[in-house]
Amino acid sequence: MLYKDEAVVLRTMRLGEADRIVTLVGRNNGKVRAVVKGVRRTKSRFGGRLEPFSYVSLVLWRGKSDLHTVTQAEVLEPFRMVKEDLDLLSLGSVMLEACDRVAQESEASSRVLNLLIESLHRLSYDGSPLVLAGFLLQLSSIAGFAPSMNRCAECGRPASWFSPGQGGAVCPGCRSSDAEEVGTAVLELMSDLAVPPTATPRPTSRLPSADEEAMAGRLARFYTEYHLERRLKSAAAAEALARF
Repeated sequence: MLYKDEAVVLRTMRLGEADRIVTLVGRNNGKVRAVVKGVRRTKSRFGGRLEPFSYVSLVLWRGKSDLHTVTQAEVLEPFRMVKEDLDLLSLGSVMLEACDRVAQESEASSRVLNLLIESLHRLSYDGSPLVLAGFLLQLSSIAGFAPSMNRCAECGRPASWFSPGQGGAVCPGCRSSDAEEVGTAVLELMSDLAVPPTATPRPTSRLPSADEEAMAGRLARFYTEYHLERRLKSAAAAEALARF
């Protein structure tokens, strides 16, 4: 059966001498693994259209196999700026990996896809690691494990600590032994980052410091990894690049 969808390419792997398997997050069909036949040949009609980060319009064939087949592909947005800048590439790769973990096969993923496209656009012209932090927090909300950031997740009182295992912000009285004291400024920053770009921004009285931004990014990553129950390998690479 032929069907159409829009998707972002999350990753690729070689298959045989000339083919490739692509993993996509699609608007209507969720996560899809598909074969692109002959794509590695010099005269392939697909060229470089099906590379990671590319936002594409597709026609696919769904047979009896779990692997679908790409029959047509048109690039809607290549996100070339992200691909060609090492810093942006490292941050964007974390987004792709997180989407790969959250998106489910055969489940419509329009919210995940829209968030990914919006975040890659923002990354292209902003370049701040906070774009990634906001993406992870908003993805957590879509996936159903959004952290509490305004009040204690246990009792609802004012909070200044953060514990991934307890659901985010916690107060001194409820905090577990693995909770970290972060302060209200970091929690307010994370709350702002969790608001989708299309929403009306909350007025802020002060700009966050570099240390507060770094802590917010680190907590967003650790929280996401805790609830996905696996490390984001791309995040470790991005962190190493930032230190270098």
